[in-house]
Amino acid sequence: MKTFGLFALILVSLVIESTLLRLPGIAAYAPNLVIIGIVMTSMLRGSSLALLFGLLIGFIQDINFGAFLGETAFAYAVVGYLSGYVRSLLIRESLLLGLLLTGVGTESFLWITFALDHLLGEVVMNAHAMLQLSTQTTLSSMAFMIPLYFIYHRLFMKKRVISYNDDSMQA
Repeated sequence: MKTFGLFALILVSLVIESTLLRLPGIAAYAPNLVIIGIVMTSMLRGSSLALLFGLLIGFIQDINFGAFLGETAFAYAVVGYLSGYVRSLLIRESLLLGLLLTGVGTESFLWITFALDHLLGEVVMNAHAMLQLSTQTTLSSMAFMIPLYFIYHRLFMKKRVISYNDDSMQA
C-alpha cells in the first residue's frame, strides 16, 4: 500500500510541476519535484522500483507533453536506477545523500534530455542557456529536497522490526 502511495505522490508531483510551477513568475525557479520523488523512491525502496517509477512517470509525461515518446522516461529511469545503485553502495540514507543525489539526478536528467533533443533534431536551446537553466533548476530542487526529505521519510520509510527474543535462552 505504501508503494502505491509513493507512486501516487510522484504522480501528484508531476501534476503540480506541469501546472502550478509553470506560471510566468515561478517557472524560472521551479524545482523538479518528480526527480525528488524518484530519488526518494530509490533511497527508501531501491533501484528497481525507482527505475520502474521513472519509466512510468516518464511515459506519462512524454504522452502528455513530450515531443518524442520515451525521451523523458529514459532519463527518469536512468536517474532512478543510478540513485538506487549509489544508495546501495552506502550503509544508510541521510539528508546529505538525498541532497547530493537530487543535485546529480537533476543535472543528469536535464543533460540527458538535452543530448537526446540534439540527437533527434529538436534543438530547443544552446548549451549556455541549458547550463543556466540546469543550474537554477538544480539549486531549487536541492532547496525543496530539504523539507520534502522529512515528509517522504516519515510517510514511506519501511519500519524495521527488531526482535529481542532469543529462543536459545529458554531451557
